[in-house]
Amino acid sequence: MQSGVCEDLRAAPGLRDRVEPVALTAAVAWLFVLACLALWSLGPLAVGWRPAVVVTGSMLPTIRPGDVVVVDPGATGLHRGEIVLVRDPSQPSGRVAHRVVEVKGNGDLVTKGDANPTADRAPRHPADVVGRVRLVVPAAGRLAMLRHGPTRGDLAWAGVAVLACLTLGVVRPAGR
Repeated sequence: MQSGVCEDLRAAPGLRDRVEPVALTAAVAWLFVLACLALWSLGPLAVGWRPAVVVTGSMLPTIRPGDVVVVDPGATGLHRGEIVLVRDPSQPSGRVAHRVVEVKGNGDLVTKGDANPTADRAPRHPADVVGRVRLVVPAAGRLAMLRHGPTRGDLAWAGVAVLACLTLGVVRPAGR
């Protein structure tokens, strides 16, 4: 008689039988997402492109502070309208991303930030060009920007996060 009860329990679909396929599907989906993120992150590095965090608003609205630009350092033959990352010791990061507004006969570049009313004071020598901007990843560098000092928005989000943590830690369901 006991063996009949065990056989009945094995034959009836249980919770485990319903959860396992869902858990397996979720695990495979999560691994797929991680693989895609790794490919998206490492793919540009594999071809030699380099990321840089934008810390100024000179390219607003095209590129915002906190965005990450992915730069192709092997870019040659720059043209008017392209965005380039150039060395600029006057900037906090030592580099600035600006648009090429003119290519002079000697190869020097006249650059300008989209938000700036006038072009940069001095033309950029081709040796100062770090590379051509190939991709812009919005807000990916917000955390890295904190080393340049938090903005009011950063402080507001931090305050909300602290408040949420305190609320979750203090408020407990009844009966516990």
